[in-house]
Amino acid sequence: MKNLKLKLSRFIIKLFGNVQFFTGPLFCLLWGDTHYKVKGAEAREIINNLKAGDIMLYRFDRYFSTWFIPGFWTHVAIYAGKEKIIHATTHGVIEDDILTFLRTDYVNVLRPNVSNRHSRDAVKRAREMLGKEYDFLFDTTDDERMYCSEVVKNSYPELFKEMKGGAIPPDEFRNIGMEEIHNSVTWRKDKEKDNG
Repeated sequence: MKNLKLKLSRFIIKLFGNVQFFTGPLFCLLWGDTHYKVKGAEAREIINNLKAGDIMLYRFDRYFSTWFIPGFWTHVAIYAGKEKIIHATTHGVIEDDILTFLRTDYVNVLRPNVSNRHSRDAVKRAREMLGKEYDFLFDTTDDERMYCSEVVKNSYPELFKEMKGGAIPPDEFRNIGMEEIHNSVTWRKDKEKDNG
């Protein structure tokens, strides 16, 4: 009887511990581990190695937008220093806390091969875009509205001048030949080897 009670308790606790529900705007149930994959140790390592002007990409596994954006990485931002990033969201171009940005499944940090002055200038240009509306048309010829790739491209105009217009997938930033500071995919594989 005790064994049956233990099995039933285990089943019920695991069931309710793995189900999430959302009431609005549509009722939704999620099953299983829906937490982000970037955890404390990885986030600390990323933060400790960041430098103003670094380019940060991320990816979520379970967002619908992941299916529609070409490539692995789905969003890009510029690190502004002092644990802040600047990026375009559907709310417009905003400055965000790095911890909010790191609530994701994968992160890639790239460092442009430019002087510190160029990096500071890039952050300054990104700050000048704060408050602009989101560019739902992905039109790089319209500087009044910005989407994520456009913010980063316009922050480093000399570095990304060869990038084509239109919708620029975040993966394109990896093709410029910058130093890779962090990549969640390789970081996790290395940790598995160390623990294995």
